[in-house]
Amino acid sequence: MRLTVAAIALCLVALTSAAYVPVEKSVTGFKYADKEFLVKQKFFFEVFRNIHLPLTFEEYMPYTKTWVFDETKYTNYKEVFEFFEYYKLGFLPKGEVFTIYNKEYMKQTYLLFNFFYNSADWETFYKNVIWARENINEGMFIYALTMATFHRPDLKGIVLPAIYEIYPYYFFNTDVVHKAMYKKLYEPKFGFVSNGKYNVVYSNYTAVYPIDYFGEDKLSYFTEDIGLNAYYYYFLMDYPFFVGESKFNLFKDRRGELYLYMYQQLIARYYLERQANFMGPIEEFSWDQPIKTGYSPKLSYWNGLPFYGRNDYYSLPKDQYYKIDLLKDYETRIRQVIDQGYMYLDDGTKIDFRKPESIDYLGNLINANPDSYDTDYYKYIEFFARLMYSGSDYFYSGSKTWPSALMHFETSMRDPFFYQLYYRILSYYWQFKSYLPYYTFDELNFKGVEIKNVVFDKLITYFDYFDADISNAIPMGFSSDKFFDFSVFARQKRINHKPFTYTMDIFSEFAGKGVVRMYMGPKFYDFKQLQYLKKYFFEVDQYVYDFVIGKNTIVRNSRDYYWSVRDRTTYSELYKKFMTAYKGQDKFVLDMSEAHCGFPDRLLLPKGLPSGYELTFYFIVTPYYAPKVEQFSTYDYSYSCGVGSGSKYVDDLPFGFPFDREINFAYFFTKNMYFKDVLIYHTDDLKLNQSF
Repeated sequence: MRLTVAAIALCLVALTSAAYVPVEKSVTGFKYADKEFLVKQKFFFEVFRNIHLPLTFEEYMPYTKTWVFDETKYTNYKEVFEFFEYYKLGFLPKGEVFTIYNKEYMKQTYLLFNFFYNSADWETFYKNVIWARENINEGMFIYALTMATFHRPDLKGIVLPAIYEIYPYYFFNTDVVHKAMYKKLYEPKFGFVSNGKYNVVYSNYTAVYPIDYFGEDKLSYFTEDIGLNAYYYYFLMDYPFFVGESKFNLFKDRRGELYLYMYQQLIARYYLERQANFMGPIEEFSWDQPIKTGYSPKLSYWNGLPFYGRNDYYSLPKDQYYKIDLLKDYETRIRQVIDQGYMYLDDGTKIDFRKPESIDYLGNLINANPDSYDTDYYKYIEFFARLMYSGSDYFYSGSKTWPSALMHFETSMRDPFFYQLYYRILSYYWQFKSYLPYYTFDELNFKGVEIKNVVFDKLITYFDYFDADISNAIPMGFSSDKFFDFSVFARQKRINHKPFTYTMDIFSEFAGKGVVRMYMGPKFYDFKQLQYLKKYFFEVDQYVYDFVIGKNTIVRNSRDYYWSVRDRTTYSELYKKFMTAYKGQDKFVLDMSEAHCGFPDRLLLPKGLPSGYELTFYFIVTPYYAPKVEQFSTYDYSYSCGVGSGSKYVDDLPFGFPFDREINFAYFFTKNMYFKDVLIYHTDDLKLNQSF
């Protein structure tokens, strides 16, 4: 099963059945898409193509001028009527720069999402999407349609093109996009040619620009990794901060707790990469002091406008100092409710902040989503902080914007301040956890189960080339018979690791199910250091295992980890697969191999060193108790990530157990735990890498 970054990309299972996604079942047990499904699949790849150009597919032309007016064609016409009325007042025009961190644009996006989501059948949805594709702002269209596709029950299993191929501008530096356009428009035969049509441009990271005086550029291969940034984007599509639990049953996924744990895991993984590059701790900051680390994104919007940057030692203009006081007030209110130990909901219900399950309420409070409480008082601290340190003031503005990297999900993780900001926000998480009692010996121990030994293969990281189809950045139209023409690929060195296996020997006096958790964290030399370093342990794997009495030997390969996903197939190649199946010349397997909801397998390990970078792996085996939450369906990997299904977790233990609380070392080390120090090696031998 999958769970998180570690709980997060816990985008795992599947809220589905054959009633949701039409399939044909083969005698081998594989599930194949039927013609109806492939019609839908083909449609999505075509409407996302060259988003800034008009559609050139003749079959869509009759529906570009108007939407479906018939109110019987909608499941909630009240929400759709609100969209109709608001649209008449004026939406963000096509061609303007879009950011969800603008309250006016956020409202419009939500209304557009409702318009898509409430379309009662495929025909209505199809027509409305075509109209919106030609009449709605491009960035808003991508956002709302992606969200609607992920959450409509009748679209479970639909594969969308990778976001970095839909909109390459947010993932590849400006010079790469310019080179791609130049090669295609002026030198069509330049570069790598596989069939006379494909060209390749080489893509660098911002580390090649010698402007970073603080060494953050050393991590650009990690912070700018297109898989990592896509992962973060998709998580926030699955759990939109402006959508409440009532629409998608997000409470079943422990939404607030998941939100905080996702960031805790991202920060932990980032910390390990810093350590691998001999960098210091994550930079802390004060609201009152200038932000030491600036950031120059080296990105441009589709219209050529560069992303807004931030200078080193950035501080607000004097006439904006009042915003610092506001942010400090918002932070104080959050800390006070944690220290106070309780809060009251609108209906008078008292929420005890000394109970571990109340972390869900705290997460919603900080996220300021519709499941939160009294946002008029607690406000939107992370949103305001992003805007304040972007050098912009667009949250309440309906005017045109010039956003920075922090104002887009796709680009936030490129900015070093992103990690500093969420490291500070996580201090509220650890403050809440500090009030919880230590885990008792009985809560930590699994009587009769002892981990005897763990042996790893040699762990090796390396850089290899990865190709992404960035043809959508080229201003040329496409039709179904010319879809593969004019393709340009960005070739980039990305970190990777050799697949590895560990073998774990466990002695058990118990026969039955147990849960194995595996973490990766900093090497420590005194167990007392674990009290501080536990926040940097990253959950790598989690699974249920059937134990027998006596010796149990578990052999687990990194390709089987529950929450990681492999590289995506390129836009053109996927379209070719769909069309081949659509024409009846092959079958398209529904197997989640193109899942959007996992953490990149490439980034499971931090970059090693030629002499070896030492990490500590931690294992714990706990008794299996089925989750108490009512589940809508059982797991089915064939279709979707299971958001809102209540089926994504193997048990009810807190995310990050047992590192989520202060440690009492008097009885922390039980026999069902095991620490293993392991070296990670790095090689630059590309010939060797090609053999992995």
